[in-house]
Amino acid sequence: MTIFTVLMPTPQPQLVAAIKNTYPNEFLLLNDTQWLISASSTVNEIAAKLGIYDPAKPAAPATGEAVIFATTAYFGRAPMTVWDWIKVKLETPPSG
Repeated sequence: MTIFTVLMPTPQPQLVAAIKNTYPNEFLLLNDTQWLISASSTVNEIAAKLGIYDPAKPAAPATGEAVIFATTAYFGRAPMTVWDWIKVKLETPPSG
């Protein structure tokens, strides 16, 4: 699996609801504007599924604004629950 970081400039309840509904067992809240998502996907697909932007539907209203990064490496200091979640999700084989 790939871990995606979703960074919002401000808290956005509609986008948070999209994250929770689209990836119910595959997200980790870091704070009100920073989320991790585990998925077998691309940043473009994540943005489209969350309603941020879909190139196939450019005129569709957005659920919010965010920058999405695909994580290829990680390092830092965080609570153990964050490291445990990352380890489990990165070691989960892609489905499908």
